[in-house]
Amino acid sequence: MKIKTLALFVLLVAAIAFMGATAVNPTAAQTQGTVNLLVNPGFEEGHHHQDQIAEIVVPDGWRLYWVDGSTFPGAWDNLPAHRPESTVWNSQGGVPEGEEVFWRDGIYTLKIFKAWAPMYAALSQDVTGLEVGRRYRLVAPVYPDIVMEYSGGSKIPPDRPDSGQVRLGASPTGAAWRDEGAIAYSGWWTGATISPFYQTYSTFIHDFTATQENMTVWIEFRSTYPYPNNGFFLDTIGLYTLDEVDQTVTSPPPAGGAPAPAGPPPTPFPTATPRADGAVVHVVQSNDTLWTIAIQYAGTMGLTPEEALPAIRDLNNNPAFINVGQELIIVPPGQTAPTEEPTPEPTDEPVEEAAVEETAPEPTAESVEEPAVSEPDTTNSICVAAFNDADGNGQRGVGEGLTADAAISLFRGGSNVATYVTDGINEPYCFGDLEADSYQVQIFPPADYMMTTTGSWAVAVSNGMDMNVEFGTQYNPDAGAVAVADTAVTESADTPVDETAPADETGGGSNVGLYVLGGAAVLVLLAGIGVVLLRKS
Repeated sequence: MKIKTLALFVLLVAAIAFMGATAVNPTAAQTQGTVNLLVNPGFEEGHHHQDQIAEIVVPDGWRLYWVDGSTFPGAWDNLPAHRPESTVWNSQGGVPEGEEVFWRDGIYTLKIFKAWAPMYAALSQDVTGLEVGRRYRLVAPVYPDIVMEYSGGSKIPPDRPDSGQVRLGASPTGAAWRDEGAIAYSGWWTGATISPFYQTYSTFIHDFTATQENMTVWIEFRSTYPYPNNGFFLDTIGLYTLDEVDQTVTSPPPAGGAPAPAGPPPTPFPTATPRADGAVVHVVQSNDTLWTIAIQYAGTMGLTPEEALPAIRDLNNNPAFINVGQELIIVPPGQTAPTEEPTPEPTDEPVEEAAVEETAPEPTAESVEEPAVSEPDTTNSICVAAFNDADGNGQRGVGEGLTADAAISLFRGGSNVATYVTDGINEPYCFGDLEADSYQVQIFPPADYMMTTTGSWAVAVSNGMDMNVEFGTQYNPDAGAVAVADTAVTESADTPVDETAPADETGGGSNVGLYVLGGAAVLVLLAGIGVVLLRKS
């Protein structure tokens, strides 16, 4: 028992320290392959001055809300918030060096900002034609550009980790902004609950059940302190249909008393059918963006959406924007796109199956003491697994089994809630009976393994929700340094790299890198010791 307690303590110390070096960047790859239901999701289809206010520029199809002249809960010293400014920034007008990270897709990004005052604002869009009882996933990449001070041309993020805050929500249309009773909110994400939070894009995810055909989705952000710059960038927001349907949810009856009609069924992605020459081509439709196309064809290309986005750009001469009717090459002629083997149709004829002798693993004291594995359908749960990503493509393919001895921790409000060590047999394991809130799921790979997917996810759990998270790992004897170096990346996958930048002549940057890698190696060693002790207990 003493060994097990020591193991959990060592693992917890490593987990808490490791959170500060790990990027949280959940992506739309967690959607279930459906069409983006939002209009103008990437802000490429026009913008306007909302309410004829010169300082408020909003993408068409969206509406901006803000607090002006009054305080809000959490504002420092109860200072009043002031109306922000907003702009739909066109990259073709020139981008200052180092700020290319603000764009995720196309030539436009949305910036909402205020200097020297607290700020509380929200972006919303009304959505029609939803199916009552079906679950939907709101995916919002947000870049908190909050600056405590400028030093040597660099932005210094706030020393108050909870200064910046983001949350998502959904409500019936007509609900007033900040009506907690009408809007189904996620919890607030802050720099105190996920890391890194500032000066990087994190993609926040919130699932909700449609209670009527027409609903409003909300993205809220606030900064509680009067910093020199309180800013937030957003680009390519998504709303996707999930497979889950709650038949007990019904629409409220209309004024006449007749039952409300159900919304249309979700529209799946079209099947990627190669042409005669083997090429796969996508014809651009209304509301398409390069990011949604990358999500759609990632499986066809055998890539993650983050990898598919730059690949599609390269195949089509890096277009700055796309037009309806334009043909985009997804798979070039002569290349065979990965396909799944068709499932044979059932027949009435009996089929004699060959007997397969399975050898059950011998029970040991170690396996007896493993945490009990809950069923994947546990209500309000986050179900986790680690798989051996042999081809390193970030997706679990045929023949890629589970990985043992990976420690997966669940955090809530910056505190460790639970830790599970995989055995490579009984996953997925479910952290069940969770309260509705925002959580962070963090993996610590076993010794000699590196990550092929992001190592941490920010997830908003709402009532009746089951979230599945899989982590890709790959054997690599040098993984101790590589895994940590990979998770410390805070820029998006398609961020351009300036390879011509001069090296640090003082050598200071090089030394800092060595210190970071050295510290990372110590953290990995701590995590490894914790896992070994926990297994041996």
